[in-house]
Amino acid sequence: MFDYLRGMAIFSVVAEAGSFSAAGKRLGLATSGVSQHVSNLEKRLGTTLFYRSTRALSLTADGKSLLEASQRMLSAAEDGVNRIVDSGPSIVGELTITMPTFMNNTEYEHAIWDFARENPGVSLTVMYSEHLVDLVKEGVDLALRLGELSSSNLRSRRIGTFSRTLVGAPRYLDQVGPVLEVDDLARCEFLSFQGLQAKLVLTRWDEEIFFMPSGSRIRVDSFFAIRSALLAGLGIHRGPSFLYADDIAEGRLQEVLPDWKLPNMGIFAVWPDIGGHKAITRMLVEHIVDKHKSIQAERRIAL
Repeated sequence: MFDYLRGMAIFSVVAEAGSFSAAGKRLGLATSGVSQHVSNLEKRLGTTLFYRSTRALSLTADGKSLLEASQRMLSAAEDGVNRIVDSGPSIVGELTITMPTFMNNTEYEHAIWDFARENPGVSLTVMYSEHLVDLVKEGVDLALRLGELSSSNLRSRRIGTFSRTLVGAPRYLDQVGPVLEVDDLARCEFLSFQGLQAKLVLTRWDEEIFFMPSGSRIRVDSFFAIRSALLAGLGIHRGPSFLYADDIAEGRLQEVLPDWKLPNMGIFAVWPDIGGHKAITRMLVEHIVDKHKSIQAERRIAL
């Protein structure tokens, strides 16, 4: 029976991850070992669970039926573990987290370090990247992401917002001439961040204007690279206000069209609704939210 249960658990991860190699990464097993477990399960059951091809796996009818049973089994086991974790004196486990590089040294990163300090039994791997990671295939437990989220089977929670500012270096703005109205943006070179929508939405009181840059000569995939290109006088860009606050205060960058505002963007915690670390992930998300609320309350008091 234990061989069946182990095989069903591994089979479930393969079905969710979409390949033996991706499942192996999540489970910490060799791809060949994962494949062997599934093959052994198929032999015991006397059926084929996956249609195999060189490109992808797909479930057979029996595979779909067994997956439902396997997920119920894992869900019941996880519920039992969650009750112990939630009520126990300490938390033990491992979490892998991904977040954009520019969230380094922000309140959200500080909340993660605070969580680690309060829970010495939890090991964390934190990966910084501007690229969207496939959380299931890469075995990532939690991602912090910005902007609107596309529909998916991932769980998500809004944990905060951030404002954005349109900026450029003074020497670049001197070069292109005064930018006093939205139409003047047509003379500007926009620095492009790969994966983000190019269209600008600008509001002033009850007025709203949409502006589409004609194109970008400079395209990068890092907000720190955007800042470097801005300081080099290569164009203008809209980005997180906190990222440019010191540069604006010290005169290295200058706000463009300060009377016009850009919509705030949401910050979200995103995590797969599968895997063995949902309880700890949920606790970390709650910790981040609580810390954010505490900081917001302190700011209101200070005002």
